[in-house]
Amino acid sequence: QENAGSPSSSTIRQIDPARRRDLVNARMRKLTLTAATGGFLFGYDTGVISGAMLPLKRSFDLVPKQEEVVVTATVVAAFASSLVGGQINRAFGRKSSAIFAAVVFTLGSIALASAWSYGSLVVGRVIVGIGIGVASMTTPVYIAEVAPPETRGKLVTVNALLVCVGQFGAGMVDGVFGQLLPDSGWRFMLGLAAVPSVLMTLGFLGLPESPRWLVMKGRARQALQVLKEVRTSDQEANDELFEIIDAAKLFDQNQHMEEEEAGWPSWCCGSGKKSNDSREFSFVKRVGAMLAHAPTRRALGLGCGIMCLQQFSGINTVMYYAASIYQMIGFTEIVSIWLSGYTALGQVIGLIFSICFVEKAGRRTLVLGSLVFVTISLFGLGLSFYLARVTSDPV
Repeated sequence: QENAGSPSSSTIRQIDPARRRDLVNARMRKLTLTAATGGFLFGYDTGVISGAMLPLKRSFDLVPKQEEVVVTATVVAAFASSLVGGQINRAFGRKSSAIFAAVVFTLGSIALASAWSYGSLVVGRVIVGIGIGVASMTTPVYIAEVAPPETRGKLVTVNALLVCVGQFGAGMVDGVFGQLLPDSGWRFMLGLAAVPSVLMTLGFLGLPESPRWLVMKGRARQALQVLKEVRTSDQEANDELFEIIDAAKLFDQNQHMEEEEAGWPSWCCGSGKKSNDSREFSFVKRVGAMLAHAPTRRALGLGCGIMCLQQFSGINTVMYYAASIYQMIGFTEIVSIWLSGYTALGQVIGLIFSICFVEKAGRRTLVLGSLVFVTISLFGLGLSFYLARVTSDPV
């Protein structure tokens, strides 16, 4: 689907190579920014609750346990929806899944802006979490499957960058409305997330479907048309289509091999000629097959280990409760809200650095280097908390 006034794929193929390259690059920028809006929404929600929690606590007379529920409702809902996000992507496609996530997020933001009680506030947070969970499983995959191989790493990192930009932007929004509207500003803080989610919905309506998903569904002709719209030559599009087809065949072969090595009985895996959908394992069976296949198990363990390390470092706790922590230290409410926004600035700087060097230095070097700084920072944080405890006056 093309936007009005934008060159069609046939027009792009007829113009000179230099002009085509410029048009393809412009289209890739638009595609990446639209898809990465999902990352911005995730970051905005992560950051906005920190500053919004202080006025919310006053407006609804929240006790600490209720504060915890408000914060974690979105996290739990996002986790639950992410478990089925892969199935939604496979069934309906990346584009439809992204639009669904954006619409759900819009509804959740409206519900939060109009919340009238603690219960309605939690419901709104749950709705937002569902949208976040599906979007987090969709937008990085979409970018990776549509981006050219030579820029794939950098463009996927843009999604992570916008997560941090969303956190920083949410902090600035919290600061502005916390200062202008101390009592009702939280409605604008939470409700303004509907603006980027609406833009994401409209943007995805004009984007093509993932060529890899189209091949998985047996629609290679449509996949080739999409590739010709986002590649600088027809030859490049044809070559990549054959690579995707070969990868899909290899995936099926590896899947059958994993099934055999896992020892699944024939009644479980089935036999004979099947459609793509009927050949798919259930989620539990697929996990079992991956764990039984040694190379896949090692790769899965490494990837999940890195993600667990990132989460266990405590960054989420700092982001969700930054304003509350600053207020406990002794800062005023408005200063605490502003400081919670600037806390995310360090992540933005780190992500910009990784985008600049991910293709030059490599993933492994960046991961190991960042882990060194994470270790140093954690030791520093732990030491500061210990010194604050032993040097403070008795209560």
